[in-house]
Amino acid sequence: MSPLTFSSGCHSSDQADLQIDQRLIHALPPPDRPSPLTAVCPRPIPNSYWATPLLLACEYPWTPKNPYKPKLDSLLKAGVRTFIDLTENGELSPYANVLCSRADILGIDTATIEYHRFPIRDRSLPESVDYMYRVLDVLRDNEDRGRISAVHCRGGIGRTGMVIGCWLVQCGLARDGDEALQIIAREWCTVEKCTRFPHSPETGPQFEFVKNFRAARVHATA
Repeated sequence: MSPLTFSSGCHSSDQADLQIDQRLIHALPPPDRPSPLTAVCPRPIPNSYWATPLLLACEYPWTPKNPYKPKLDSLLKAGVRTFIDLTENGELSPYANVLCSRADILGIDTATIEYHRFPIRDRSLPESVDYMYRVLDVLRDNEDRGRISAVHCRGGIGRTGMVIGCWLVQCGLARDGDEALQIIAREWCTVEKCTRFPHSPETGPQFEFVKNFRAARVHATA
């Protein structure tokens, strides 16, 4: 299934300096980066963590029941400009239609906003390894452009943890899936809901998917 993508667009120079430190941290060799990242990178919402200085893992950032202090605004203020939604159609109230209006209210150039959807069934696996590679291609593209992205599902636990684990392998921050899961565990223990949900990903098959994941060769393009 192809992801829904859009770019529309205001600008917030006031927020730009807030992300400089994260980009400087991202430029450091992985062994020199602080751990956990949340010790130096502010957490925009309680149930979120920085998988890398340019990649936030979090729970679903929108509910129409709380329109005055939406989590979406907190993510935008934290510099997130690319949103990768792993939920299925109809699973939760969609926010793609309000994303640009929220950015505009905050004085953020809506032309800088991107939204991608890669539906994965709750507590399940992607339809194929190739499907996962397609998600990771979006992460790679945004990292190459120095953009801050957020990956989320419903609770930010299972599907999100699975994608984060695979990305850590794909980008070389983890030698293999086992190390990726260790990195996630270190960050996950700082999340508010970890006392109720002590592990990420969520299911045995999701853990196995990460453990067995192998990085795809990245082909340079002219």
